[in-house]
Amino acid sequence: ASVTTLATATSSDSSNNNIDHGATTWRVDFVSLTLSIFQLRIFTQKFKEGTARTWKMTYLDGDTRIVRAGKTGRGEDDWIFYMR
Repeated sequence: ASVTTLATATSSDSSNNNIDHGATTWRVDFVSLTLSIFQLRIFTQKFKEGTARTWKMTYLDGDTRIVRAGKTGRGEDDWIFYMR
Protein backbone atom coordinates (compact mmCIF):
# COMPACT_ATOMS: atom_id res chain seq x y z
CA ALA A 1 0.00 0.00 0.00
CA SER A 2 1.14 3.53 -0.59
CA VAL A 3 -0.01 6.85 0.77
CA THR A 4 0.36 9.84 -1.52
CA THR A 5 0.19 13.34 -0.11
CA LEU A 6 -0.12 16.68 -1.82
CA ALA A 7 1.13 19.53 0.33
CA THR A 8 2.58 22.98 -0.08
CA ALA A 9 5.20 24.27 2.31
CA THR A 10 5.22 27.85 3.50
CA SER A 11 8.59 29.43 4.03
CA SER A 12 9.49 30.63 7.48
CA ASP A 13 9.97 34.14 6.03
CA SER A 14 6.34 34.37 4.91
CA SER A 15 4.55 32.96 7.95
CA ASN A 16 4.73 32.56 11.71
CA ASN A 17 6.23 36.00 12.31
CA ASN A 18 9.57 35.16 10.65
CA ILE A 19 10.28 32.20 12.95
CA ASP A 20 13.33 30.25 11.77
CA HIS A 21 12.22 26.63 12.00
CA GLY A 22 15.74 25.33 11.33
CA ALA A 23 17.23 22.97 8.76
CA THR A 24 15.21 19.89 9.81
CA THR A 25 11.86 21.55 10.63
CA TRP A 26 9.19 22.73 8.20
CA ARG A 27 5.78 24.38 8.46
CA VAL A 28 3.50 22.51 6.01
CA ASP A 29 0.12 23.71 4.73
CA PHE A 30 -1.97 20.70 3.68
CA VAL A 31 -4.07 20.68 0.51
CA SER A 32 -5.15 17.02 0.33
CA LEU A 33 -4.26 13.50 1.37
CA THR A 34 -4.89 10.52 -0.91
CA LEU A 35 -4.77 6.85 0.09
CA SER A 36 -3.97 4.47 -2.76
CA ILE A 37 -3.49 0.70 -2.74
CA PHE A 38 -1.63 -0.77 -5.71
CA GLN A 39 -2.09 2.57 -7.54
CA LEU A 40 -5.88 2.39 -7.09
CA ARG A 41 -7.21 5.54 -5.41
CA ILE A 42 -9.27 4.54 -2.36
CA PHE A 43 -9.86 7.83 -0.57
CA THR A 44 -9.01 11.53 -0.85
CA GLN A 45 -9.35 13.99 2.04
CA LYS A 46 -9.30 17.69 1.15
CA PHE A 47 -8.31 20.04 3.96
CA LYS A 48 -9.68 23.46 4.86
CA GLU A 49 -7.48 26.39 3.90
CA GLY A 50 -5.06 27.11 6.73
CA THR A 51 -4.69 23.47 7.85
CA ALA A 52 -1.00 23.39 8.77
CA ARG A 53 1.42 21.37 10.87
CA THR A 54 5.03 21.64 11.94
CA TRP A 55 7.18 18.72 10.75
CA LYS A 56 10.43 17.88 12.54
CA MET A 57 12.58 15.41 10.62
CA THR A 58 15.24 13.09 12.07
CA TYR A 59 17.43 11.23 9.56
CA LEU A 60 18.38 7.74 10.79
CA ASP A 61 20.22 6.80 7.59
CA GLY A 62 19.99 7.47 3.85
CA ASP A 63 16.58 5.77 3.60
CA THR A 64 14.93 6.04 7.01
CA ARG A 65 13.30 9.08 8.63
CA ILE A 66 11.39 9.75 11.81
CA VAL A 67 8.93 12.64 11.45
CA ARG A 68 7.33 14.31 14.44
CA ALA A 69 4.33 16.39 13.32
CA GLY A 70 2.04 18.57 15.37
CA LYS A 71 -0.03 21.76 15.34
CA THR A 72 2.30 23.84 17.48
CA GLY A 73 5.78 22.37 16.97
CA ARG A 74 5.98 21.55 20.70
CA GLY A 75 6.50 17.95 21.80
CA GLU A 76 3.20 17.58 23.66
CA ASP A 77 1.10 17.54 20.47
CA ASP A 78 3.46 15.56 18.19
CA TRP A 79 2.43 12.47 16.23
CA ILE A 80 5.32 10.16 15.30
CA PHE A 81 5.72 8.76 11.75
CA TYR A 82 8.30 6.20 10.64
CA MET A 83 9.17 6.59 6.96
CA ARG A 84 11.25 4.29 4.86
